Amino acid sequence: MSGLLGLLALMAVSGGGARAAGCMVTAGGPETVIEAVILTDTADPRPGRVVVDARGMIACVGATCPVMAHPRVIRCPADSLSPGLINPHDHIAYTGDAPRPDNGERFVHRHEWRMGLDGHAMRDAPPDHDPEVIAWGELRFLISGITAMVGGDMAPGLVRNMDFGTGLDGLSMRPVTYRIFPLDDASGIMRTRDCNYGPHPADPAEVASGAAFLAHVAEGTGDAARNEFRCLSSTTYDRVPQPGGGGISQDLMQPHMTILHGVGLTTADLETLRRQAGAIVWSPRSNLALYGRTLDVVTARRLGIPVALGTDWLPSGSMNMSREFACATRYDRQHLNGALSARDLWRMATTDGARAVHAETMLGAIAPGRVADLVLFRPAGPAGNDPFDAVVRSRPATVDLVMRGGRILYGDAALVAGLDLPGCEALDVTGERKALCIRTDQPFAFAMLRADMARKRIYPLVADGTPPDEPPCDTLEDTAAQARP
Repeated sequence: MSGLLGLLALMAVSGGGARAAGCMVTAGGPETVIEAVILTDTADPRPGRVVVDARGMIACVGATCPVMAHPRVIRCPADSLSPGLINPHDHIAYTGDAPRPDNGERFVHRHEWRMGLDGHAMRDAPPDHDPEVIAWGELRFLISGITAMVGGDMAPGLVRNMDFGTGLDGLSMRPVTYRIFPLDDASGIMRTRDCNYGPHPADPAEVASGAAFLAHVAEGTGDAARNEFRCLSSTTYDRVPQPGGGGISQDLMQPHMTILHGVGLTTADLETLRRQAGAIVWSPRSNLALYGRTLDVVTARRLGIPVALGTDWLPSGSMNMSREFACATRYDRQHLNGALSARDLWRMATTDGARAVHAETMLGAIAPGRVADLVLFRPAGPAGNDPFDAVVRSRPATVDLVMRGGRILYGDAALVAGLDLPGCEALDVTGERKALCIRTDQPFAFAMLRADMARKRIYPLVADGTPPDEPPCDTLEDTAAQARP
């Protein structure tokens, strides 16, 4: 705590507590009481109290929850208290592969940029599994309010890693299955009239083997992308076996299925997914930057399909959930006529994010019996603004507190100092004094990690304004209009 003790001088002590960032905090324990505007899936969230017990579970939600003697208290009456954000799609091993300046090139299928097909240059870079780089990427997410993710790799003790048993951090569930190439087509196979992909595609048993099955399907705009869905949603589309085992369509559309991207899905495809109770993860920035198109999110939501929000990866996606919210908001304003409210986008990152990984009984909502993955967001504007705007218009600098399983991992430095937490280190986030309380779980100090990332020239932890070379969030028509004199 020595790095934070000097910050105590910034706080006015009153009534046995310390005032910080519009909050009043009092050290204590083992219970934690948080008072703020509680974001539940209602049109008009109200101020209330959440009690977190010593196990890191939500014990009570309401205006008059009883508490034990001498609890730890965090009163932030203007802040919005949200469930921790869930990012069900990222490739965290590419967090060291910075986005490149946009040259206007767009694609119709992911294999074109992955493999340099159809006259395109190859853009795919090798993954980097360096534990420090993975931790740096997870910290980017953590300080934007993400407490759980699916990313194909993990750093222990930071964000929950839903695709690793050791990353579930005590959740009583199986890890999810994350399949990048469910048709065994990593070599660049594209088909339009049959299912002659690789010899080892996913099968219904694999889909049912984990808590959820998350797979890239129809990532592209052409018929080769949609053909992937045909081969994964029917037992009759192609029944001609091929040498080596390919060529048989299978119906993997079941409640365990969560489709990643789904750019090429038609209304009929979405109807099929709805009937089978599947879900989708929407990654608007990456889709628009690569294909100039994205999922028909309005139709998917109208049909009642859970639509979660995911960052995809750093090279063509968003560096954190704040920037993915920014892209989704821009796309909605320019192309969906405001069909998505701040509450809708919040739901994509909480309730529907939990449904995408089939952890909705534990995560994604503030209710008794749920795990205390909680985030305090400062108001986005004057009093009376939509409390959901505090989340959707947030930046890491406006995140006052991130709690995972009852443990505070990040927050306003003065607030954290007032709670007398162990293992905390100070950091500056675009001019705001913050604290990371991760030292007890990590083999490194944050200062050491930051120095190593600077030496390796890894993409920054945060950005003041638009991040460097951030991929565009424009449709093909937008790009053409910008190019016209």
